[in-house]
Amino acid sequence: MSARILVIDDKPNMRRLIASVLEDLAEVVCVEGGARALERLRRERFHLVVTDIKMPDVDGHEVLRVARQLERPPDVILVTGFATLESAIEALRDGAADYVTKPFDPDELRAKVVQILARARATTVDPAASVWHGMVGRSAVMLQMFHLVERAAPSEASVLILGESGTGKELVARALHASSPRADKPFVAVNCAAIPSSLMEAELFGHARGAFTGATTHRVGLFEEANGGTLFLDELGELRRSAQAKLTRVLEARAIRRVGEAHERPVDVRVIAATHRDIPSLVAQEAFREDLFYRLNTCIVRVPPLRERTEDIPLLAAWFLEHGTPRLQLSAEATSALCAHAWPGNVRELRSALAHAAIVAEGETLARDDLPPEVWLGSTAPIEPSPDLAGLTYREALERVRADGVKRYLEVLLERVGGNVVAASELADVERESFYRLCRKYGINPTDFRGPARPRG
Repeated sequence: MSARILVIDDKPNMRRLIASVLEDLAEVVCVEGGARALERLRRERFHLVVTDIKMPDVDGHEVLRVARQLERPPDVILVTGFATLESAIEALRDGAADYVTKPFDPDELRAKVVQILARARATTVDPAASVWHGMVGRSAVMLQMFHLVERAAPSEASVLILGESGTGKELVARALHASSPRADKPFVAVNCAAIPSSLMEAELFGHARGAFTGATTHRVGLFEEANGGTLFLDELGELRRSAQAKLTRVLEARAIRRVGEAHERPVDVRVIAATHRDIPSLVAQEAFREDLFYRLNTCIVRVPPLRERTEDIPLLAAWFLEHGTPRLQLSAEATSALCAHAWPGNVRELRSALAHAAIVAEGETLARDDLPPEVWLGSTAPIEPSPDLAGLTYREALERVRADGVKRYLEVLLERVGGNVVAASELADVERESFYRLCRKYGINPTDFRGPARPRG
């Protein structure tokens, strides 16, 4: 199928001009105004949208927002006057592919369109497939993220990946690297939270012999190791301000200075950073440098938490079982329990839960009860709690109480055994660690129940 371009402008002469420049590259459809354009976008497939920003009904920013939410979002080029240039640059941060300024150079617009359409034809994101660069999912939010990563990959711009712990931010960073012109060069990853702050600068930038106690030799830092390739800074929010200042300098000057040296060394490194923390809040608290945030804010990729893409959970579960314990199949009850769980630990927690289930499962079908208790908690809709809860095992209790009654069940057990977690877990017929996890989940402190155990009669 040939490429289709949607041209949006409220002025007829501008629509005709853009169409004449692009008509031999693709099928061009011209629409007067943003409102009519949104109707076409929602019912037809376009590969590229060229839209004016200032229009009387629906502006170009709203067109971009709607286009980005489509299952297969088209690339968007914004046409803007110098008065709204800042607005166009802001739109780039929101996912626009490019912009041109009025009066535009027809050759410049044509060159941009040729480049974008060529990239679209070379796309590797297949909405019918479930795995892309090791990331599993075909929900709308994941496909949108895949397309954004693919558009950002060829750029030299720094990228900031935002997402909760366990969502797979490093996989996104690796996909950016693998889809970029640097794919055959080093990909170096470092977890900023795992390195003591006193050693971070030496790790990143290297050090000279004698720079500090214990520096008996010269050492190359991670920036130099990644030269020509990509450096992935995970948990960037944990980086202390002195290291942030030097990182900002590296992004500006494309050069590093080893600790203990006076001269700079040029480096050619693309920086991709990730964090689960709220960077704007850290900036407001002066815990994160504003200039560094703006350096990384050029392109932001948000990785959705698992609770926002529950339709991907069966795909992920099947993937983990296939690559871990291929003999196992999920039962319908287990699948329902997986989809009902909130997954605060995201994909990492799901993988751990399935690994646990694979160990305890009997036969070739993974049952709901094989999953960790905290996963299938609340996956049934049992009746109100009864006075004899302490006479039940944990599994029996789940058949008798709603999720909001389980906290009371745990408290009853702890009251009965005087806060003895070992005894309580035996009564519940669960592992001690599982009982501790349940207590943490429901905000229960077993030490609050310490005292003489009640008789069991």
